[in-house]
Amino acid sequence: MAVPLQVQLIEAFGAGVYALTLASHADLWWRRREQRSHAWLALSAFGALLVNLTGAAIRVAPAAYATALLGLNMLGVAVALISLYELAEAIGGKRPGRLARAMEAATLVPILLLPVLPHAVLLAALYLTGVLFLLAAMFRAARHARSGDPESHVIALGLTFLFTTLLYDILSEMQVLVRVEGMPVLGFTVLYLAAARALSLRYEREHRELLELRGKLETRVQQRTTELEAANQRLEQLSRTDALTGLANRRCFVEAAAAYLRASPARLLMIDIDHFKRINDTHGHETGDAALRAVADALGQGLRSGELLARWGGEEFIALLEDADDASARAERMRAAVAATCVQCGDAALRLSASFGLARVARGGALDAAIARADEALYRAKREGRDRVVTDTAGSDAG
Repeated sequence: MAVPLQVQLIEAFGAGVYALTLASHADLWWRRREQRSHAWLALSAFGALLVNLTGAAIRVAPAAYATALLGLNMLGVAVALISLYELAEAIGGKRPGRLARAMEAATLVPILLLPVLPHAVLLAALYLTGVLFLLAAMFRAARHARSGDPESHVIALGLTFLFTTLLYDILSEMQVLVRVEGMPVLGFTVLYLAAARALSLRYEREHRELLELRGKLETRVQQRTTELEAANQRLEQLSRTDALTGLANRRCFVEAAAAYLRASPARLLMIDIDHFKRINDTHGHETGDAALRAVADALGQGLRSGELLARWGGEEFIALLEDADDASARAERMRAAVAATCVQCGDAALRLSASFGLARVARGGALDAAIARADEALYRAKREGRDRVVTDTAGSDAG
């Protein structure tokens, strides 16, 4: 029987759509195998292509091949419908349950019984199962859409359109409706376009979410970096600061003094609190700590901008003053400030004093040598009765 040209063109168009869908989504799945949606879309297109080709072949093939071609045709129907259900679940990010798996297996049963049961009965069973499967796919896609998955909404619309075209084709075959050629091809074409759109929307959404996540991660990394830098700065500050008095520590002083002396001469002052061990032993370490803080405050008030003061260790302090004629007078004022300082010890006030050793350091002079000379002057102050300033008379050390 001659096949009308219109039907041939529709079938050729359908075969092209199915083949293109199969090839493109098989390639996409091969590149992104974690994306099950591409695999099920390719399998559905394969099933539709098989139905298309075997349907055309049945009309022209010898009767001896009719059963085999019908079996392949039914297999194509089963593969297409099963794949559509799997596609609806995959788009929604789910996997079919046990009941769905049982329905998938049941769809294949009529094909296995083809050699022993009447074809009309088996076709009716297959189409009934197929209708149920398609309805189930529509229901699952709609449920995923209601759960907040926008891509499933697009798939649900595509499946609904396919179901409508297939139902129209069946009713027209039963002469209930006017025959319109190519309704199944139209339904599958629209469905595959809808599926492609749904996957495109999915990738766009995932890309946006990835950009948002990257932005959040970059922000968190920046915050952590800022916090780490601040913590490192605090650690650096702590490593250069005496925790008790808040003054610079020995390491910080040595670095700063070396830089100062590279540019200018200076006066180096060594200070030692008098009778500090007796204060600690008699009045306790809390009183000793209070004495250290009080002396640090008194000494700090006598500094000028750019000058250095540090706790050298124990009850010793060190200062680097500008090289000026009034350095000895300034040291004396600092001594007097300490002598005027008291710390509370119970109900009594404990008066403090300190001994000072002063030495001049030339520009570029050796800091260690200057410290040794100032220290010697300090111990002379101790030997001479404490609470006084003694100046080194050996002259500045030029390094």
